[in-house]
Amino acid sequence: MRKLFLLILLAVFLQAPVTRAQNRELHNAVYAKVNLIDYGALFNNELRLGEGFELAYFRNIGKNVNVGLPIKVGLAKLPNAKDNIVTTGMDLVLQFCNTTPEIKVQPYLSVGAGYVLEQFDNGHAQLPIAFGINFRVSRYAYFTTQGEYRKALVADRDNLQLGAGFMTLLHKSEPKVVLPLDSDKDGTPDNMDECPTLPGPPAARGCPDGDNDGVADTDDQCPTEPGTPALRGCPDYDNDGVADAEDECPTEAGTLRGCPDTDGDGIADKSDNCPLEAGLAENKGCPAPKDSDGDGVTDNFDKCPTIPGLTENDGCPETDTDGDGLPDKLDKCPTMAGDPSNGGCPEIKKETKERLAFATKAVQFETAKAILKSPSFTILDELVGILREYPDYKLSISGHTDDVGDEARNLVLSTERAQSCATYLIFKGIQPDRLRAAGFGEVRPIASNRTASGRELNRRVEFELILD
Repeated sequence: MRKLFLLILLAVFLQAPVTRAQNRELHNAVYAKVNLIDYGALFNNELRLGEGFELAYFRNIGKNVNVGLPIKVGLAKLPNAKDNIVTTGMDLVLQFCNTTPEIKVQPYLSVGAGYVLEQFDNGHAQLPIAFGINFRVSRYAYFTTQGEYRKALVADRDNLQLGAGFMTLLHKSEPKVVLPLDSDKDGTPDNMDECPTLPGPPAARGCPDGDNDGVADTDDQCPTEPGTPALRGCPDYDNDGVADAEDECPTEAGTLRGCPDTDGDGIADKSDNCPLEAGLAENKGCPAPKDSDGDGVTDNFDKCPTIPGLTENDGCPETDTDGDGLPDKLDKCPTMAGDPSNGGCPEIKKETKERLAFATKAVQFETAKAILKSPSFTILDELVGILREYPDYKLSISGHTDDVGDEARNLVLSTERAQSCATYLIFKGIQPDRLRAAGFGEVRPIASNRTASGRELNRRVEFELILD
């Protein structure tokens, strides 16, 4: 019975050349691969790896269905055997795979039945099921990988196999194409080549084109610089129709010697002091100057052309919006009346300074961390109110530590604590550009680090209203 089965499989395999000869659509394939064979992991979780080789023939018999005939030879480590055993076998399998030619990665599943001989004797049947992937590497060739579980119909012969190899689609030789004569081997046939003895690109009709711009060197006025056919091979960077060599503004498209003239007054924008208003050449492109408000500053330079003002103020009058005696241009708080000696800003109230000093002591963090304790939120909310009361001031947030521990770590911790306070204030609606957060580590103590009380005072975050 065993020999009869082998003879049937062999007969099917020998018929492959006949089937292949009838194929005209690449329905036939052969592959070869090497296998790793394990008879141990399924029984006692111990790998008993052997090696093998496999040859196979496959034929496509329907949409996404192939039938295959793999022949296997291996050197296996069977359970309870001291020496390696030679195994041979033959399978008949069905393979389910998307065979669309455009797909470059083709997963597949196969099932079937086979017969295995040990030392060319002691045969038994096995039922293989496998999953694999074909990777296209050329029109007719694939790299293939496969994992396979084989269920034996006798005890202690179930096994796993992992293989990799190459598969080739069987195809006829492609007919030779007779190409027209091309004497200079430049890809342009002699009957279309204007320079049949000199190689050149097709864009230049087969003639040499040193700058590769599609204009033959014989017609190219700029043979070493890529250009355009319209300018006889010369470059035009800004595409304004004026060659760069003649363009006074080679990077800006224009109609006036290659330069833009937005107001059309015949004066290029680069030389026009009034490029959006037509003017006179003697006035550098500007119209005759006017001084509507009679303040001595012409309208084209007057930022307040209808209101008399000062020359040093670009024609505008000095303004003092908050009426504190300090002009807006010098006033750091132009919308809040203040003391000119304080930059025009209001002095900070005594009680506000006291609350800032209290905040230095009241804001608390988790030990050795930059995480705010919940009692700190109340005082930080109070700082939000202070910042809204003084909208032109900024808040300096300075983190400090005692000298216990690593100096570099203390600097990082102080910086993170200052930033934690800033982050909370931003969350409450304060603009980030009004906050200045920085850490100074242990370098600015306000008390002795030799006592516990002194170290406690040194662990602080200071808050101060400042003006830029």
